Amino acid sequence: MRKTLIAAVALVAMAAAFAAVAAGGTHSTAQRVRIEVKGTGPYTYVLTPTSKGRIQRDGGSATFCCWTNWSVTRAGTKLDVSNPRLTLAGYNRSSGPASLTIRERIEWVDLPDGWQVCTGTWKVIGGTGSWGALSGHGRVACAWGHRDPGRPSSPVDLRIRLFGFLEPK
Repeated sequence: MRKTLIAAVALVAMAAAFAAVAAGGTHSTAQRVRIEVKGTGPYTYVLTPTSKGRIQRDGGSATFCCWTNWSVTRAGTKLDVSNPRLTLAGYNRSSGPASLTIRERIEWVDLPDGWQVCTGTWKVIGGTGSWGALSGHGRVACAWGHRDPGRPSSPVDLRIRLFGFLEPK
């Protein structure tokens, strides 16, 4: 019985290996990245690769534009939904200026003292320079609130973290 079980496991392992080779191998060109956007306006970003690959750490300015807003109700709670376009503009020392345009879909929840938190998804919709041939997607989480909660007129502090993958198209 034990020999039969070992033989079956070996056959399944070999079949999986052959299937991987037939499907194009086990190597993926996708690189895991983390993008952090923060500030009170103007916003800045830092792109950090969290796995090995061609993409290198970069930073620069971040801008938002062109979104729509709507509301949904989940578990009896009203959520504000928006889909901003985020553009990251950086300068890679080896390849010059580059930009990456990302479309987010985020759901916001209001917290006490004027704070909001969000979660959602993101997808690359375009780019220029060395980032012009990238695609990618992932998850996003953020917090947005007044720098001084006791003063509603204080600057709004934004913190966004995007986690996911970038890869050549």
